Amino acid sequence: MSWLGVTNHEDGRFSKSGLDQKTLAPRQGTMLERGTLMFETRVAGHERPHDLVGMSHPFPWPRELAFRAIPGGGIAMLHRHNTDISHAAIRWANDGRAYTLRVTYAWNAPEGWGRLALERPEGNRIISRPVHMPKAFMTDDLRDIALAHPARTLSKEVLFAAISDQVQPIGPMPSLHPATPIATPRGYKPAESLRRGDTVITGNGDIVPVLHVVRHTVPARGSFAPVRLRAPYFGLDRDIVVAPEQRLVLRGSEVEYNFGQEAVLVPARHLVNGQAAMWGDAKSTMDYVQVILPGHEAIVAAGCALESLYIGRIRRDAERLDASVLGDVPSRLLPEHARPIHQVLGPFEAITLVDQRAA
Repeated sequence: MSWLGVTNHEDGRFSKSGLDQKTLAPRQGTMLERGTLMFETRVAGHERPHDLVGMSHPFPWPRELAFRAIPGGGIAMLHRHNTDISHAAIRWANDGRAYTLRVTYAWNAPEGWGRLALERPEGNRIISRPVHMPKAFMTDDLRDIALAHPARTLSKEVLFAAISDQVQPIGPMPSLHPATPIATPRGYKPAESLRRGDTVITGNGDIVPVLHVVRHTVPARGSFAPVRLRAPYFGLDRDIVVAPEQRLVLRGSEVEYNFGQEAVLVPARHLVNGQAAMWGDAKSTMDYVQVILPGHEAIVAAGCALESLYIGRIRRDAERLDASVLGDVPSRLLPEHARPIHQVLGPFEAITLVDQRAA
């Protein structure tokens, strides 16, 4: 898999041979017949439709790409080549609250297949729609999106956009830096070295088997941007790097007093304060890994309890499973995870808790 471009309102990067220098991806030709365009945007109520991401060129033939916010909530996509048009729309009920929405448009023109998907990075809800007979993209048009060509549209609400030459998965994503030390009965091991059948020590001190290890490369932007959690905060004995949506399991007297529970879950992005946690280096892409455990137990990373990958009942949904990073795993080998038993803190609650611990 190779990411070709990534962009936001500060900078843009594009390479036809791939942004990840570790890969040996072939140089792309004039047309990109299969791939993915992904972006994340802040959701807010709008009475009128407006463009989020797009481009338009008249030569060598008229063509247009537009992702448009729908009044009341949702996204519409239109891709035009001359008189040929591919389009899809998804309604996403807007409850008035601000949150981030990830939009993923994947296409495989030779097979006549496409998919438009919406999901909230911090949740498990996904809505997708098929796109019939999608059109290939001119590689230079995708370059123009990444490098802020005057013909590009990038709304101020869009956090980033990225382009891949592969059909990218949707759904649960790994969230640990590959070098993250994970507690096992034989000591700490890098997350990337774990394999199916290995055992790890949970946050409760139990020993459980690793059912699967998930790996994926993503744009280092938005809900994938690296967060550095710093020792000695959160019980860490060394710094670790995680994705913003990676949730920590926090315990202690402050937790019991404020929330009436022995433990709570806190997304790493809520902890960024320039001291206990900070944003990492702005690379083009990030490699992440995570483990799947039988009962969605917490793992111990450098002394801190972290949530393992939550997959819910994805094994029961063949279409969703096939579209995920677990698409090549037989459903019979996957567990079913009940909903997390601990409360997930919001930004204000998380900041209050961290401030109390630092006092």
